Amino acid sequence: MRAFLSLTPDAETAMTISQWSALCWPMIERLVPVQNYHITIAFLGEIDGAVQQSIVEDIENRNLGGAFALALNRVGYWPDARVLWLGSDKACEAANKLAQTCKQIANRSGVRVSGKKFEPHITLARKPVVAPPAALIDPDFTVQFESLQLYQSILDRSGARYVEVESFRL
Repeated sequence: MRAFLSLTPDAETAMTISQWSALCWPMIERLVPVQNYHITIAFLGEIDGAVQQSIVEDIENRNLGGAFALALNRVGYWPDARVLWLGSDKACEAANKLAQTCKQIANRSGVRVSGKKFEPHITLARKPVVAPPAALIDPDFTVQFESLQLYQSILDRSGARYVEVESFRL
């Protein structure tokens, strides 16, 4: 299965972000569906059942650091990937530590996680036709995260669909 570890905002916060995004960029047709909002902690790629079990057991036997809040108050656009995103203007030590722990767990299970610098963000739009203008309303969200999720990513004609496989209390 194609999998990743992530943080998922609660439904109320996700809906608020989605409404804000739609107000800021009414012209963008490829906004990410609210049910797909997440912050990828570690992209695992294709893993089999044995690797999945190893990762799950390792996570369950770790102290993941506890719940934390993350400010989402910055919008960015990566032109090469053509991704509009919502992130933070300041580092979150708890999120960075969790990402490092998950990378170590994945590596111990034989999964090589990207060495790119971890930058927590929620993807708002993929491949807009033109680069989006600045947000009409500055973002100012604080999201409380109390769990880490293991998701399966299913790609089909309608796009990506994410199915929660496991959830781990922070």
